[in-house]
Amino acid sequence: MRLTHVRLLVDDFGTAYRFYADVLGLEPAFGDETGPYASFGTGEAELAIFERGIQAETVDLDAAGDGALAIIEVEDVDDIAERLGIGAPVDRPDWGLRVAYVRDPSGNLIELGSPIAHEE
Repeated sequence: MRLTHVRLLVDDFGTAYRFYADVLGLEPAFGDETGPYASFGTGEAELAIFERGIQAETVDLDAAGDGALAIIEVEDVDDIAERLGIGAPVDRPDWGLRVAYVRDPSGNLIELGSPIAHEE
């Protein structure tokens, strides 16, 4: 078994696509801002976005919320946090990460993190 990608459900596909491609700077791997599906390369697995309404045609969905968290490793979390205008990153030496949080236009929570020395 292997994880191939994480699919985030979005309400406004074009806005979400531009957020991931233009704001976060992820490299598009499939699809474009016209939707309803696109994926972005993030290393061994991909991060995908899909229109919530179309996904609801195949499975009953709960309301959007904090049921999942996409985690993206970045080279310099302080730089990206400043560029995005989000709160200052915090050190989590117990995780071995310096992290900051942002939500995409549909409210999906994203953790941006840079490795730091791990402490137990």
